[in-house]
Amino acid sequence: MASGRTVLLAYTLALLAFLYAPIAALVISSFNSSKYMGRWEGFTVRWYLELLNDEDVVRAAINSFVVALLTALISTCLGALAAYYSARMGSSSLDPVFYVPIVIPEIAEAVSLLLLFYWAGVELGFLTVLIGHTAYNVAYAYVALKPQFELTPRRLEEAAMVLGAKPIHVLLKLLVPLATPSLLASLLITFTMSFDDFVKTAFTTGPGFKTLPLVIWARAARARATPSLNALATIMTILSLLSAYLYVKHAL
Repeated sequence: MASGRTVLLAYTLALLAFLYAPIAALVISSFNSSKYMGRWEGFTVRWYLELLNDEDVVRAAINSFVVALLTALISTCLGALAAYYSARMGSSSLDPVFYVPIVIPEIAEAVSLLLLFYWAGVELGFLTVLIGHTAYNVAYAYVALKPQFELTPRRLEEAAMVLGAKPIHVLLKLLVPLATPSLLASLLITFTMSFDDFVKTAFTTGPGFKTLPLVIWARAARARATPSLNALATIMTILSLLSAYLYVKHAL
């Protein structure tokens, strides 16, 4: 029995090392004063400071943040409406509709969006990227919010309206406070997925509009992988981990 536990522990540690060793190497390299990853020459934050003077990175960071924030807000609102309707109707007929964007390959959805925009004659750019991210993330908001509305008894809403509360007051003072954990979870999930998204952004963006994932890919693909690129990837990793921590800490 003890030997079995030891083997299981060793397997778990090996798996964790396999998953996180590359990320650890990336973070360490971002603080290395040497331009070469295989040689440590001392600690520095020089590469992070260089990012502040890189206009492309700063502009892409702003674009990523704005798109991710708007996507999170819009996706959560739309997903909440659909989830509330589905929960109150006691029907699961909407579930397959919202599960499709989650299970189909992302590249297939990205290509379909691109064809739709071409067919509609829409100029690719900020708006098409926002639509593409929202169309994908509404499904995650729906999945995160529907269980919460199912757990909220309808009699609470009916009691509030019997006591004279208007529908808007029931929404703002009853449903929203009760659904706060799920709303926070939806916002964090959709923000993170939009901020880190590459495939859908690459297919729906146009000339002149770049996000951080696109900048990282373009520089790495053109053999411009520099220590500052390690620093940029580290910042994105930290943001993702921070979102995950907030989700686990406050949304569960």
